[in-house]
Amino acid sequence: MKKPTRREFLKRTISGAAGSIVAGGVLSQTKSVLASNISRKSNRTNKPNLLYIFCDQLRYSAVGTSGNKIVKTPNIDALAREGIVFEQAFSCCPVCSPYRAQIITGRYAHKNGVIDNEYKLRSGQVTIHQALKQEGYHTAHIGKWHLGYGPYGEDKRYGLDYMYAHNCDHRYYSVQYFENERGPINTRGWSPEIETSKGIEFIDEHFSRNDGRPFSLYMSYGPPHNGYGGPQHGNYDLYPGKYNIYDPAKIELRPNVPAPLAYFARDEIADYYANVTGLDEQIGRLLNKLDELGITENTIVCLSSDHGDHLRSYGYGGPGQMWLHPTKRANKGTPHEESIHIPFILRYPQQVKGGRRTSILFNSVDVMPTLLSLCGVKIPQGVQGKDYSFAAVGGDGDEPDSVYLQILGPGWPHRGQWVGFWRGLRTHRWTYARWWQPQKYEYGIWLFDRHNDPYEMKNLAGNAKYKDIQAKLEKRLKQWIKETDDPFDSGERHPETGMLILGQEFTHQRYYR
Repeated sequence: MKKPTRREFLKRTISGAAGSIVAGGVLSQTKSVLASNISRKSNRTNKPNLLYIFCDQLRYSAVGTSGNKIVKTPNIDALAREGIVFEQAFSCCPVCSPYRAQIITGRYAHKNGVIDNEYKLRSGQVTIHQALKQEGYHTAHIGKWHLGYGPYGEDKRYGLDYMYAHNCDHRYYSVQYFENERGPINTRGWSPEIETSKGIEFIDEHFSRNDGRPFSLYMSYGPPHNGYGGPQHGNYDLYPGKYNIYDPAKIELRPNVPAPLAYFARDEIADYYANVTGLDEQIGRLLNKLDELGITENTIVCLSSDHGDHLRSYGYGGPGQMWLHPTKRANKGTPHEESIHIPFILRYPQQVKGGRRTSILFNSVDVMPTLLSLCGVKIPQGVQGKDYSFAAVGGDGDEPDSVYLQILGPGWPHRGQWVGFWRGLRTHRWTYARWWQPQKYEYGIWLFDRHNDPYEMKNLAGNAKYKDIQAKLEKRLKQWIKETDDPFDSGERHPETGMLILGQEFTHQRYYR
């Protein structure tokens, strides 16, 4: 059974109305900064608004529209019914910072500079925010940023007019923010509620002062990523008590969760789902605001995630669980389904017919060019991702045969041994990956037949029966490596860490040794 002490503690101490704590305080104090960064110049346009919502560590299977019968996500499910669901959307580099860099540059991690958490974007590349701003958009990012620490001067905003953000703070009830250059701003309350209120405030301010300019708002929530709340908390239980509605005993586990970890998995997934339900309510608040202002028809809304979460599948756990082998201290970062497969829902009533699903293989580098195309904005040179807007609007186009996948670092500076460095690909049927120096690993090459083994429990690499399949996928992997100019097999590496030397820079001096 679930340990009662922690859940009772949760119910006693965490109020579902936590966001109201700051509604009249921090939020009202910051209006002047927000307003000062809004141009009052008239620039009327028919271009759509863009609201991009993404959660941290939300895997594809953890929302109702993906077939989950337990988790309650009525607003996300309604968004899916009104838009199109990309059933095969993936996080190319399933770690927080690399994904974030990929969706705003359209470039793979080895090209954009963010090869792992806590690395900087390279200069000289055009972000989606810069491209949209050039076309008259008012651009904003609220929530987790994880591409650099505040304060956020113009040189750190990469085309964003407005930020109310933190780099990476998973405490959830005491997050510190920077509002552009101002801060740090201390808050008390559940961070998704605070951030949603700021998002609504941004939209209201935009329409009261901008006289026709479209907006682009990126909302980045921290949950359901495991939080850090001290010893009285578990990995995922930092959320308002009103969402504590899931009985661990009724949680259905994937068959790839080892039996000895079943108790831990059910306990964590119950809290994980509570976070998801809490986020769903915040998403509903944003969607209601669009309805209230009458801008739903001409607003692109996306719901996605930066990567998934193993949630104990294959025996993986969190990075701080030192009783696990270092290669198993990973909520994400592997080519497994639970790590790479993410939700991606797109609603745009003016151009996208609702109630549809597409199986096109859609990678995180494809997000930027696809959205720019839907916005009628030119795709900058140097973007490596592909424009798959035709899939959204129901047109014809060339579909990819696979998506390229990669991990280039240990998940955090100086962590040491982790899941290792690998490259891989995913087709509709096969998952294939190869590690750098594969001989150092018990399973340095992965091959899974997802048609016959959807939970990826039988590695077919080295099996004579699948020799031709493995050779074909290895050939395609080498093509990906060449096409993307990835020095995985040939590049210079650090003699101690084994990481590729690509001119990467940390986001903060604290990480240099």
